[in-house]
Amino acid sequence: MVRYIKIILFLLILQSPFSFIRAQRIEPNLKLRVGEQLIYKVKYSFLTLGSLKFEILGRDTIDDRPVYDCILYIDSNPSLPFVKIHDVYESYIDEDIYSRRFKAWERESGYVLYTQYDMDYEKREVHIVEKKITETDTIMAADSIAVLDTPRKVQDGLSILFFARAMAKANRPMSAPVFAFNELKYTFINFTGKREKVEVDDEKYKAYYLDGYLKFVGIAGVKEGFKGWFSPDAQSVPLQAHMEAFIGHVTLQLESHKNWELAKSD
Repeated sequence: MVRYIKIILFLLILQSPFSFIRAQRIEPNLKLRVGEQLIYKVKYSFLTLGSLKFEILGRDTIDDRPVYDCILYIDSNPSLPFVKIHDVYESYIDEDIYSRRFKAWERESGYVLYTQYDMDYEKREVHIVEKKITETDTIMAADSIAVLDTPRKVQDGLSILFFARAMAKANRPMSAPVFAFNELKYTFINFTGKREKVEVDDEKYKAYYLDGYLKFVGIAGVKEGFKGWFSPDAQSVPLQAHMEAFIGHVTLQLESHKNWELAKSD
């Protein structure tokens, strides 16, 4: 199935070529606000491919630790022929902006693939469960344990975006371990510390700029370079992103938001 609308979720999931920075001390700082809702349009040239909706649903506990329940809805443009994508990703993120649990519902041909990761940092492992859900049955596809071959806490495919938000004001390149697609990977992000102006709804706003580079073709054909701009306030909201995919240059633009105020640039 064509999966190009999933770009923002997976744009940072890659094996870092900069292994020397993996041991850096990481101090993420992000205000997670319950009720925050961010909706983005995904565009290729003048064509709208679909939308992404992020929400922070509430607070919960996992293993007696407080976590935030964050969710992403991915929907293709209903006017596009032969493309029907309605996938959901949910991440339980602790107050230090690391993943504790990850869930995914991905529509495949004839079934929904449900995936769940539970992180056990004391044992340095991840419990993986995968199920194929049809209209009449649920089939267990995987029930296994993966070793976390790193002393650090990890991100998942959704929480890595919140990690980028938390570190957007930093001024150094970083890598972070990410558990995705049943494997431990590494994300490389070049946090520049630069503040630039970005246009949203024909207005200019302050934003922190970051970029990165993929050394291989990843999910949905995402490849080569990517760029992102994040708001300078405590919520550090992504305002815009540019990246390369197998279909060409793709843009993600913030369309609407709740429980956050956009501060105009001077």
